[in-house]
Amino acid sequence: MRRIVLGVLIAVALPPPADAPWPGFRGPAMSGIAPATSKIPDKWSTTENVAWAIDVPGRGWSSPIVVGDSVILTSAIGTKPFKQPSPGLYGNDYIAEMRAQGLPNDEINRRVRARDNELPEESDEIRYVVYAFSATTGKLQWEREAHKGLPSGGRHRKNTYASETPFSDGERIYVSFGQNIGMFCFDLAGNLVWKREWPAQPIYLDFGTASSPIVADGKLYLLQDSERESYLTALDAKTGKDLWRTARERVRTFPVNSSWNTPFVWKTPARTEIVTSGHAMIASYDAADGKELWRITGASMPTASALAANGLLYVGTGAQAGDGNRPFWAVKPGATGDITPAAGATSSPHVVWSHPRAAGYTPSAIVHGNRAFIVHDTGTMLVLAADTGKEIYRARVGGLGHTFSASPVAAGNRIYFPDEEGVTIVIEAGDEYKEIAQNDLDEMTLASPAISGNAMFLRTEKKLYKIR
Repeated sequence: MRRIVLGVLIAVALPPPADAPWPGFRGPAMSGIAPATSKIPDKWSTTENVAWAIDVPGRGWSSPIVVGDSVILTSAIGTKPFKQPSPGLYGNDYIAEMRAQGLPNDEINRRVRARDNELPEESDEIRYVVYAFSATTGKLQWEREAHKGLPSGGRHRKNTYASETPFSDGERIYVSFGQNIGMFCFDLAGNLVWKREWPAQPIYLDFGTASSPIVADGKLYLLQDSERESYLTALDAKTGKDLWRTARERVRTFPVNSSWNTPFVWKTPARTEIVTSGHAMIASYDAADGKELWRITGASMPTASALAANGLLYVGTGAQAGDGNRPFWAVKPGATGDITPAAGATSSPHVVWSHPRAAGYTPSAIVHGNRAFIVHDTGTMLVLAADTGKEIYRARVGGLGHTFSASPVAAGNRIYFPDEEGVTIVIEAGDEYKEIAQNDLDEMTLASPAISGNAMFLRTEKKLYKIR
């Protein structure tokens, strides 16, 4: 594996073993990269190279995880039909049209929320459910209702009431239904071990929640950013008891305090830290006590997660507009304080390089070899040299007409990009755009895939597929 010598201790992201589970959002190292021995088909359909496909009740955009022979999913099951999502970015044109009509901001916000959101008063009782399916056969192993009741907040119609991806440390399964419901811990047989429920918090424009839990070294980390309060907390993974809680300093000039970012555990030879985005900043905290270590200001919408590769941390925040404020940074280990590059600069003592318009709005990046593949929701992808930030190529993934919310995954020299309409575009991980296939499951998906062994698990709006 290539190492970059920077005159400091370097963290090297080691590939997971061949039999590694897919324990949480983005896999074994939260990198999106499967073990090198995994072999996934280039082509599939609703019937070709499908080991099994099963119906999943309810609605949820949580990604599947794999632990042992179990595929774990969450879902929200309502007594009334949910407001239907649709692919693509929407909101800006509608807002511009209403502003041209001279409508006040309060009325614009009311109309946007009525069109794009499902408010609590539009819902009925919801069952928040956890499923375990056999990875071998797809047969239901167990089903557990974690919570039942009226939603305390609304959701954007492209979000769900079950968008947080579970996590497993191999002993227990940790399931979050967001800061408006709570955190639930089950053993591998589906028995409830402990739970924590939270007072409801207002989320920006009733967009709903999405930040997934992560577990490392016996601690469970949750990012709880809302319009009322914002904090990062660590719980004892075995008991759910509080270990520490750190209030997050807000950037007052930024209008949004909620975030939908899943924290990243960054282990280096010197320390373990929890990297987050939110409140117009990237901020990292000491895993031991929650003390803030460093920050970068000037970030935008906090959705995509960080990752580590080749001894560096890669992190960015996006914007809905493809040419908007979409900064992406490569950070050295050992940073302290404010490491934001000076105005007009692309680096600082701890920022190796940065790019002002590279990050995706929703999808997280993937670093494969020495290339960073970063796709925006609109389908525009920028591929950068991971060590220098130099542009290698630009492309529109799949051609015109594809939009993306799921994060890509990689296996071997292939990268898989599921679009919002259920088409997974497969490309070769090289220095030029080479498309291998487009595989259509004919149903909307916003969930990121999971890979275990030689199989990929893909969740669509109503089904779960095992591709192999």
